[in-house]
Amino acid sequence: MSAAKAKKSEGGSRAVLADRRFAAGVLVFVILVFTPIGARLSLGRAVDRVENKFFTGVDGRGAVAEYIGDAENAATGLISLGDKYEAAGEATGELRFDKSVLNDVMEGRDISEYSSANAMVVSSFGALRDALMSLQLSEQDAADLEMYSNQFANAQGAIPHSGYNEAAEEFTRGTYNRFPAKLIGSLMGVDPPRTFQ
Repeated sequence: MSAAKAKKSEGGSRAVLADRRFAAGVLVFVILVFTPIGARLSLGRAVDRVENKFFTGVDGRGAVAEYIGDAENAATGLISLGDKYEAAGEATGELRFDKSVLNDVMEGRDISEYSSANAMVVSSFGALRDALMSLQLSEQDAADLEMYSNQFANAQGAIPHSGYNEAAEEFTRGTYNRFPAKLIGSLMGVDPPRTFQ
C-alpha cells in the first residue's frame, strides 16, 4: 500500500470514528431528553383516562358528575321552595350562593373543586331543608320538600357506589405507586388521580 493510500485510509478511519462518536452522543442526548418527556406524557395520559371516569362512569355505572348534576337540580327546586318563606330567607340565600359556586365548578373538570363545592351544597341544602321543616308549610310545599330531599339524598347516596374512587385508588396502588411510575410522577410533576371526597 502506498503512503498516500495509507494516509487516506487512516484519515477515513478517523472520520468514521468521529462520526460514530457524534452519532453516539446524539443518541445519548435523545435518550436522556426525550425518554423522560415520553414517560411523563404516557403517565399523564393514563391518569387522565382514570379521571375521565369521573365524568363518564365506571363499567356502565352512572358518573359522579351526573349524580352531582342531579343533586344540583334538587337544590334548585329547594331554593324555589325556600323563596316562598321569609323565615327561610337566610338559609335559602346560602344554598343559592353555594349552588352558584357548584355551577361554576361544573363548567370545568377539576375533581377537587367538584368535591369542595359539593360539600358546601350538601351542608347548605341540609340547613335549608331543616329550616323549611320547622315551618308550617302548605300540603303541596310539604310534598315538594319531601320530593327534593329524596332526590338530593338519592343523588348523593349514589356517589359512593359509582366505582370512581375505587378505580382511582386501584390505579394509584397498582400503577402509580410502582416503579418507575412513582419516580416519574414525583420528578415530572404528575399527580395520581384525584379521588372524590
